[in-house]
Amino acid sequence: MIRIPVTEVHEIELTSRCNLACVYCPHPKLERPKRDMEWMTYLRALEHVSYYLDQGTQRELSLTGIGEAILYPRLEEALRLARAVMGDKAIVLATNGVAMTEEIAGWLARYQIFVYVSLHRPEVAGPAIQMLKAAGAMGETNDKFVTLAFDWAGQVEWYNTMQPGDCHYLRNAWAVVREDGAVNPCCWDAHGTGKIAHVDDELGSFTTHPISLCGQCAFRVPRSYIQEAA
Repeated sequence: MIRIPVTEVHEIELTSRCNLACVYCPHPKLERPKRDMEWMTYLRALEHVSYYLDQGTQRELSLTGIGEAILYPRLEEALRLARAVMGDKAIVLATNGVAMTEEIAGWLARYQIFVYVSLHRPEVAGPAIQMLKAAGAMGETNDKFVTLAFDWAGQVEWYNTMQPGDCHYLRNAWAVVREDGAVNPCCWDAHGTGKIAHVDDELGSFTTHPISLCGQCAFRVPRSYIQEAA
């Protein structure tokens, strides 16, 4: 199996807890604990982000995962530190809006977080969007679970409308840090079965590769990972 050096910690999962149980999401049947990331784990994950920034390959950071990010108890601190590390580079966060408050909207605006509000529950997404607008936060709505639907590589019973192509996580050699510090090669690996590293590993040591879940995915493994026959 060909392994390629990771170029970016694309996502840090602040929490694997969620306040909804959507049928098109694997979270209701998550096969790992639903809990918040330990603070020291978060700090270590940011060290890896800083390393890739120094290499010139870290271009964006998502503070999202299988859980609802704004439930994180130390959210304001997490946002502040992420912005301090990322400088003027993009930081994004997805939320269903259920737990949105004017205070949280203010934090998201202050630290220039680009917010995607998912339209899972329009009765709460609407007010959340208004709070974000009033605070001056940047963002847009997300209805991809309908317009660009996918079944999480067979992990949920849902339909696929995405056009197949190379997996952008493998193509770009991105990595995802889960709540427990495990490093996965893909955000769709909801249950964390394809661990490739841990945040306690040495900086610069992460390598990524296809995992068993790739065989069920709508996206293709890029040719750069395929060992040619002799």
